[in-house]
Amino acid sequence: MIDIHMHTTYSDGSKSVIEILKLAEEAGLTTISITDHENCRAYDELKSIDISKYYSGKIINGIELKAKYNEFVIDILGYNIDPDIMKIKLKECYKDNSREQIQEEQLKEFYKIGQRMGLVLRPIEELSWNKSTDWGSIVFYDEMVAHPENKEKIAPDIWESFHNFKHNHYHLKGDEFYIDRTSGYPSIEDIVDVIHQSGGKVFIAHIFEYTEMKDKFAELENIVSNYNIDGIECYHSIFSLEQIEQLIDFAKQHNLLMSGGSDYHGDFKPDVNIGIGKGNLKIPESILENWNKK
Repeated sequence: MIDIHMHTTYSDGSKSVIEILKLAEEAGLTTISITDHENCRAYDELKSIDISKYYSGKIINGIELKAKYNEFVIDILGYNIDPDIMKIKLKECYKDNSREQIQEEQLKEFYKIGQRMGLVLRPIEELSWNKSTDWGSIVFYDEMVAHPENKEKIAPDIWESFHNFKHNHYHLKGDEFYIDRTSGYPSIEDIVDVIHQSGGKVFIAHIFEYTEMKDKFAELENIVSNYNIDGIECYHSIFSLEQIEQLIDFAKQHNLLMSGGSDYHGDFKPDVNIGIGKGNLKIPESILENWNKK
């Protein structure tokens, strides 16, 4: 069993690299990949430790990058990358807008919306957050729900969870919390090039995550037809068994490689466990067999 989609404290996970290795060993995973957002710092740490003390399986170098695709922002997974080359390519790719700048601008946009709605919010300058690892949307949400006075000013489902805020509101055009998240992110063409130039393979991540996409398979067909994609993520914690089967069929029909992972974030997604996701995952190592043939 494998899990090649997970995050550490170097992006938006709560577990350190060593903690991830220990959890992977306990889960009996034969292959893993750490896919932190927009950085390879986990692999710098892996070079400095004796991995065998904590984990006996194989590690595939990975990363997860956000890309602008039409009016959407989607996640692209890169595997078998050279981390040193990737670091150089990322600097080139984000030369005009760093991740920190993008998140800061998004937080400002949310604050403008909150102020128009009359929400109670601390001055933005007083917020304590890490622009390198945190998300502006989460920082805003946490501030918004920290004030009970705001409960009557927003939709009830928003108050229940950030998941609802994200998928039912600020991702959807026409909603009062909607923001154009494409501003500042590199294009899908640029991200595909960055991964390939780093020696890696390009995979479309968790297609069913994008609630704003009305026809996900039509969009997936368009991406595969127009961009140099190597594979798709067929297994993921949010997928139903039916969706997993649909994606496996799609990959086979289009001669695409397959990947899969829990998208583990530790305490930040407490219902998702490494290796098994929400109990719905058992990702076979056999999906990696064709990776070296393409």
